[in-house]
Amino acid sequence: MTVCGLVRLDGTNVRRAALTAMLACSARGLPAARGVHLDGVFGAVTAADPDADPTPPLAVDDAGLVLIADRAPRVPGLRRTGTRDGVVRSGQPAALLGAATRTVTVAWEPSRSRLVLARPAGAHTEMITWTDGRVLAFGTELEQVRAALLSHGDLGRPRWLGRGEVLTIAVPARRPGLVAVRPHVPVATTAQPVHNSVSCP
Repeated sequence: MTVCGLVRLDGTNVRRAALTAMLACSARGLPAARGVHLDGVFGAVTAADPDADPTPPLAVDDAGLVLIADRAPRVPGLRRTGTRDGVVRSGQPAALLGAATRTVTVAWEPSRSRLVLARPAGAHTEMITWTDGRVLAFGTELEQVRAALLSHGDLGRPRWLGRGEVLTIAVPARRPGLVAVRPHVPVATTAQPVHNSVSCP
């Protein structure tokens, strides 16, 4: 499995083109079957290994919880139901949870604006991250993360998750911008007489 993505800590929406550029830098090239998920400040794209089930290992439940993890090896004779846009939907993330104990896992919880990256102790796949305080990029390949670094004009140092490490990133809630409000002043269409006026000498 290969996976990469972005979390915008500055509140800007992630663009699909940025994710495609990251995945295109993969050593495997840009696979035909890929799963893409965009949810405002979060975006991820994933593809299965060429010799595995071609269905991208991405699941989204009815509440919007996103889970990306390698599936168990394909069982001969087992038929999978079709998916839409390479995304397994409607309460099926549980099928990926068993595999998530031995592979890198990405989970996005939109109700809490929280990203969880996990690299279990038995995982052979890398999980690499980089941030400049505005953007957090993650990927299973260094070239994917470098693509995000270069697009943001930064050549900072990426960070590898250690085996058994879990990284949780809470995205700050967006604060609505201040809006200038002018008080409503009714406009008179005709002159009004002034009552109780006092003349000054």
